[in-house]
Amino acid sequence: MERALLDLSTSEFEELIGRVVDRRLEVWLTQLLDAMPDVREEEDAPLRSQFAESLRRSLEQARGEQTVDLQSFRNQLGR
Repeated sequence: MERALLDLSTSEFEELIGRVVDRRLEVWLTQLLDAMPDVREEEDAPLRSQFAESLRRSLEQARGEQTVDLQSFRNQLGR
């Protein structure tokens, strides 16, 4: 069902934007992870593997819809 933006509540609009951002980030992160094996191994390789694992967890959370709304995120940051 298509609805005009004016017809959406604030929470519906936030959810819509969140889904769009999640999809775009998922594509970007997938491309980034696909490119990472080609990166030359250096002294700081453990940091890179931790970063890659962090990205993988983020993707899994996004796919599993384990997300948080913006206000809750700000509250967690103490703002």
